[in-house]
Amino acid sequence: MNELRFHGRRLPRYDHQAPFIEAARLLAQAALAEGKQVQFRPPWLFLRGHTPEAAHLRVAKEPIETYSQEYILDLVAVTDASILKEVDVTTGLKETGVVLVNSDGAVQLHARARVAVANLSGIAERFKIDLALPVAVATAVLSGVVNREVLRRVVEAETKGADRRRSLEALNAAAQAVAAHAR
Repeated sequence: MNELRFHGRRLPRYDHQAPFIEAARLLAQAALAEGKQVQFRPPWLFLRGHTPEAAHLRVAKEPIETYSQEYILDLVAVTDASILKEVDVTTGLKETGVVLVNSDGAVQLHARARVAVANLSGIAERFKIDLALPVAVATAVLSGVVNREVLRRVVEAETKGADRRRSLEALNAAAQAVAAHAR
């Protein structure tokens, strides 16, 4: 079973989902398309904007029989590097786990953890898409939780026209950005 946590902040907007929640949802949908079992837990409350929050995702080939809120994490994805100053994102991370940080600069963590840094916001801006897709793709590449081709099909099903083309280009760019860090 793979266990993942996504850290981010929700802006006080009601017209779209926060990228860290949407990235976890995309991966859950791709895992279901692969025939895997999924537990997806978005944050329960809508806190005031800019408060660090987390979404959790479990993916397994067999039925998931635990409902525990204690996680032994394979990967932690952080959509906003400023969260690293407020939250210990390595809590619950396996020794072999990896922390994916969306940042354009160097990142320092208090604990010893494998860190993959990629400018996913830059990819999202360049292709004029939401940050959720680059985060989902980078997570899929680093963890192997879902096949990138299945994720591509999910994106194709959810987008149309020019949005689809930009999303698919961003999918490839995000995969290349973290390929050097992949297992």
